[in-house]
Amino acid sequence: MKLTDMTFHRRFSLNLYKNKKLKLGEMSFTKDFAHTTRGDLYPVLAHSGDYEETIAGNRYAFTSDDGKITRLLGQFFPYATYEMTLGQLNGSAGFAFRLPGERNVSLILTTENGAPEAVFSCGERTERAAVDTDFRPGCRLVVTVRGHALDLYYDNTDCLAYKCSFGAEEIADSVYRKVFMASCAAVEITGKAVLSDVQFYLDCGISQADIRPIRYENGDVMIEAGKIYLTISIRMEAECYQGVFSWVPGTAELELTGALFYDAGDDRWGNDVAASILYHRGEGLWYIWVCSFCRGHILGYAKAAGDVRFGVNALDITLMDPLPEGADETLFLGKKGDEDPDFYYDAEEKKWHMSVCRVSDRDRAYRYFFFESDEPFSGYRCIGHTKSGAETGGSFVKADGERYFVCGNDFSKRADYRIYRPDDFDTFAPIRCDYDDGGFRGWGTIIPCPVGTRMKYYWLTFDRHNGSGYNWSYGNLYCCEADSYELLR
Repeated sequence: MKLTDMTFHRRFSLNLYKNKKLKLGEMSFTKDFAHTTRGDLYPVLAHSGDYEETIAGNRYAFTSDDGKITRLLGQFFPYATYEMTLGQLNGSAGFAFRLPGERNVSLILTTENGAPEAVFSCGERTERAAVDTDFRPGCRLVVTVRGHALDLYYDNTDCLAYKCSFGAEEIADSVYRKVFMASCAAVEITGKAVLSDVQFYLDCGISQADIRPIRYENGDVMIEAGKIYLTISIRMEAECYQGVFSWVPGTAELELTGALFYDAGDDRWGNDVAASILYHRGEGLWYIWVCSFCRGHILGYAKAAGDVRFGVNALDITLMDPLPEGADETLFLGKKGDEDPDFYYDAEEKKWHMSVCRVSDRDRAYRYFFFESDEPFSGYRCIGHTKSGAETGGSFVKADGERYFVCGNDFSKRADYRIYRPDDFDTFAPIRCDYDDGGFRGWGTIIPCPVGTRMKYYWLTFDRHNGSGYNWSYGNLYCCEADSYELLR
């Protein structure tokens, strides 16, 4: 069955709100680390006054009238989330971040005035914000860092809720490797507090976007141990970074397995997104094209030997040479605003094919431009472009033995998706679906997948529900399946 003849039916929809985690570290309360002489799990960085520490029953208790302690948690990471669960608080508890140059930033929860308050300190500056009307044992303090700001979330055992953000331009350089490698995160406590859980991790953010499967060099979807791996951008209260998720096809089993950051030779771990990743089986290398929003909103590329699907990876990227002002927009150079690249190798043609979402000079709307080359990262020439719409999120898809190109379109319409044939840029057909509430320029991520004796076609996309006041916070996720009835032989 041709892709244009399929109808996609809603399989499920969901919202992932900071509930998928890639753990980076935690405090263990199973042994009395405060009094042992045969190891120092969490060294004391600073202390004052008299205090007592007790570790028992998988809980850590700090008791003092006028004392304070700061214990090392682990290395600081500028995109991580830091979380603690409090069984008791009559004083303050929270996180402190120490950066080179004696720069200290902290965000703690305090009950010194009765109702819980958040206290943010950065150098000589202190800010306060109300958190909740009461303190309940088992509440969670959650702090997400995003380079130059800290986002505060609080769970008083009902649900995790965003409270406020604190600007921290003083530590904006923490996204550079030489800075965060020399920095640390710590737990800071005064008064009386009981902690039952302390951890830090990368999470899935408040919403997600830009879904694309990781594939082989010929564009076939990579499936290992029954799982597909997806690049999905992780959206925070503002800004984002590139996540990698595993997915059991057709189910709601999604897990965060990795995160990618990009170094363009300046030591900065950029939070670029919308990656297209291929594993070249002949070379044993991962090929990557990505949109570098943080370095001029142009495309960059990389090769990697390590498995990019797992853990925290830094990729050394090369940015495209800029397109000169007034130059022909069909040239394969970095035009400001370029987004959402995709590519694959056609072994029969012995050509690499690539698509770039580019602002057209004709009407300043996004269109798809198509290129081909003998090489994966250079030498491309334009072979055509689409003619209308406000397109985004396009991918090459192979179905019924034929190639298609599928993309989203239009800010104002729900579920407006286009299916092109790669040799015809003038006409398109819509994706047919039973419910129209995905979209608003979502992604046309259609994934062919052999399941049992049948070839199934799944469509993963997202909407633009705006999870925060940030315009690009995005979306709820949707999974649909086509009624293809295609038997495998």
